[in-house]
Amino acid sequence: MVTPDFHQTLLATMAEGVVVQDARRSIIFANAAASRILGQSLEELIGTTCDVEDWDATRFDGPSLSNADHPAALALATGQPAGPMVMGIRRGNERVWLRLQAMPIVIEQGLPRAVLVTFTEISDLIESKARLRDALGRLEQAHAAKQSLTERLAEFLGRQLDVSLETLAESEQRFRLAMELGTSVAFTLDLDLRYTWAHSCQVGFADAELIGKTEYDLFSRDTADMLCAIYRGVIETGVPVRQDVQVQSLAMSRLQYFDLIVRRLYDARGETVGLICAAIDITERKQTELELRQAKEAAERASASKSRFLAAASHDLSQPMQALQMYCAILAERQPEPGVKAKQCANQLSRQLKALLSMSRLDAGGMTVTRTRVPLGELLDQVAAASRPTAEAKGLRLRVVKTALVCETDATLMERLLGNLVSNAVRYTERGGVVVGCRRHRGRIRIEVWDSGIGIAKENLPFIFEELYQLNNPTRRADQGLGLGLAIVERIARILGISISVRSVFGRGSVFAVDLPCSYDV
Repeated sequence: MVTPDFHQTLLATMAEGVVVQDARRSIIFANAAASRILGQSLEELIGTTCDVEDWDATRFDGPSLSNADHPAALALATGQPAGPMVMGIRRGNERVWLRLQAMPIVIEQGLPRAVLVTFTEISDLIESKARLRDALGRLEQAHAAKQSLTERLAEFLGRQLDVSLETLAESEQRFRLAMELGTSVAFTLDLDLRYTWAHSCQVGFADAELIGKTEYDLFSRDTADMLCAIYRGVIETGVPVRQDVQVQSLAMSRLQYFDLIVRRLYDARGETVGLICAAIDITERKQTELELRQAKEAAERASASKSRFLAAASHDLSQPMQALQMYCAILAERQPEPGVKAKQCANQLSRQLKALLSMSRLDAGGMTVTRTRVPLGELLDQVAAASRPTAEAKGLRLRVVKTALVCETDATLMERLLGNLVSNAVRYTERGGVVVGCRRHRGRIRIEVWDSGIGIAKENLPFIFEELYQLNNPTRRADQGLGLGLAIVERIARILGISISVRSVFGRGSVFAVDLPCSYDV
């Protein structure tokens, strides 16, 4: 059974403009094509009346157009289909031409309740017709003024205005394709894949030189094999093809790239007589993409090298660092004043090395993700327990909202990510407290960390996940953090495939949200 949703989807995706008007000629439905053709959004169209004055509507020729003459009004009045009619309307500062017809919508017996109007923009065809009419007028004037040009004019008219059905059908297809693509490169091939027409080709040959030749006369063998395979596929299947191609012309030393479109060419009887093709030269774009890719690869290699160096250096320094802490502890027992200061410095240095080691391992891909089912209530309790002593020392309340939700993730990495968010919240909160909880949100699990701290100014939000970026620590005091906590959070989130967002009001506090994708088991 065909459902109303099917009909609505069909109308919404049609290439023709479709609107439905009620009995008062107000639009109650419009599809995307109607919005594009009429130059208004769907929200602007709904409720708009369709009186002639509202759209400055006119006929293409003949008497003035009135509301009663509009096909929609005729269909509503007579209960019969009306049109087609060619009508001009105002779209912004330009006049466009539409070919439209109307079909009444009758519910059971009685007068039509609404009318379905379909339309297609034919401005280009109208303009082409006017240009052809002007060209014919000028040719007739020239013919009358100079009888000696009769044969040449006849030959010209025979080439440009061949009125045979077959030539008209082919010309129409060329015209439609050129208008659709807005490109200056177009050509046609016969069934033997020989050029029959070419316009502004850019492969080192004049257009006239291409006529009668095949791709093997113009390109390297590999290029010709590739192009001919595409052409034969379209001839055999009838399915149009659009793809980027790399070509090597025999007349040019450099490679070229084209966005190539190929479709069948039909005669007036609907029989396939060859192919009509168009192409856009995208060589410059491809070259830019190649340079960007090479630069990106070089940057990634440099970053990986840096990360490996930091990982090796941090690892090599960890053992002497442990020894230094041990000696400082011994010194503190024997010489308390200098020993305690030395021990504090050693501890700060140790924390810095651990943070650098974490960053380098994350950047170098040294983390292994092991996903298991994790009860979030237990995980949040563990995270809060690690920061609770610091919070209590500052007189802050650190609260965890109970939850029974379960997700599938790496417990260690997730605990570390949330631990950094909670410790950051405690560090930058002087009064009030921090709340940690999770809930279902649009088919996902959202974990949130709320604080009543100093907040983050709007202009600083884009930078808070960068390395060594700190707020309210201009002197870079190590006891106030290193500026790596949120950078580590961002990298862990990237490894786990989850997203981090933040909302903040400067002076009032912040909310950091962790969204686990819907693929997680809830």
